[in-house]
Amino acid sequence: MTLMAKKRSEGFSLVELMVAMVVSLIIISGAFTMHNSTRKIQVKNEEQMDMVADARFAIEMIAYDLRHAGSWGGTNKDGLIACRSTDTTCGAPLAAGNDCAIAGNPVWAYDLSRPVFATDAANPYSTTCIPATEGYLAGTDVLEVRYADSNAIASADLKAGQAYVRSNFINGQVFSGNTPPELKAYESSALTANHELHAYAYYISDHTDVDGDGIPSLRRASLVSGPSIQSQVLVSGVVDLQVQFGVDTTGDGFVNRYDSPATVTADNNWFNVYAAKIWLLMRTDKQQPGVDTSKTFDIAGAPVSVGGQDDFRYFMVSSVVDMRNLRQL
Repeated sequence: MTLMAKKRSEGFSLVELMVAMVVSLIIISGAFTMHNSTRKIQVKNEEQMDMVADARFAIEMIAYDLRHAGSWGGTNKDGLIACRSTDTTCGAPLAAGNDCAIAGNPVWAYDLSRPVFATDAANPYSTTCIPATEGYLAGTDVLEVRYADSNAIASADLKAGQAYVRSNFINGQVFSGNTPPELKAYESSALTANHELHAYAYYISDHTDVDGDGIPSLRRASLVSGPSIQSQVLVSGVVDLQVQFGVDTTGDGFVNRYDSPATVTADNNWFNVYAAKIWLLMRTDKQQPGVDTSKTFDIAGAPVSVGGQDDFRYFMVSSVVDMRNLRQL
C-alpha cells in the first residue's frame, strides 16, 4: 500500500472525535433550549387563550339570562301571573329546598315582581342557598335573574318536581309538576303554553373543586327539579363579578345613568332598571413565574390593580346588556 493510500484510509483521531462530539452537544443543547423556551411560551399563550374563551363564555351566559329576565312566557307583566311568591292568595304555592331566603323575600325563586336584583359586595344568603361552605368571595357582587324559558313545553312533556309558568297575554300561573293549572282566560287558546321557570343567583367562590384549592370560580345557585336550589360551578379562574344597572330616572323609557346595586336598592329603583353592565375578572389557574403579570383594570368605575407578586396572569371582560323585557308597556 502506498503512503498516499494509507493516509486516505485513516479515520478521525480521538481528539478530532471529541471536538466533534462537544460541538454536536452544544448545537443539540441549544436546539433543546430553544424548543423548551418556545414550548413554554406556547403553553402560556394557550393558557391565556383558554382564559379569554372561559371569560367570554361566562359573560355570554350571564348576558343571555339578563336579556331574558322578566319574560314569563306569553307576557312580561308579572302582575298577570298568579301564585308568585308575593301572591298571598296562593299561600306558599311552591317550596324550593334551601331557598335563597332573606327578610321580605321568603320564596326567592318565584319572586316574579323582581326579575333582576343584586347585592353590592355582599352575600345576603349566607344561611341559605350560598352558605359558608360555598366560599363566597368577599367584596364581589351577587346577581339574581329570573325568567320563563321562551320555548313552550307540551303538557304531556311536563316533569314532576319541575317549576313552570303557564301563561298567555291575559293571565298565567306558576305551578310545579306534570299537571298544568287551568287558567281563567284563554285556557284553550293556541297562545297559552307552559314554560320552564328559571331562577339563578350568580356569585364568586374562593375555590373550584374543593375548599382550599386556591382556584376561585364563578358559580350560581339554580332552581332545579324538586323544586330545589342547587349550587353549580360554571367557570374556574373567575376572581371578581361586578354589576351596575342602567336606570331610567325621568320616566321616558331610556337609561339616564348607571348605579351600583346598593344605590338602586336605596333609591327603590329596581322597577326602573332597563340595562346592566357586567365585569368579570379572570385569572389563570397556574402561576407564570418570570412574566410581568401586573395590570390595572377599570372595573365599575374604579381602578383595580392585580398581578405582579402572585405570578398569575389576569384578564378582564365586560358587557352591556339591554333588558327589554323589563319595560312593561
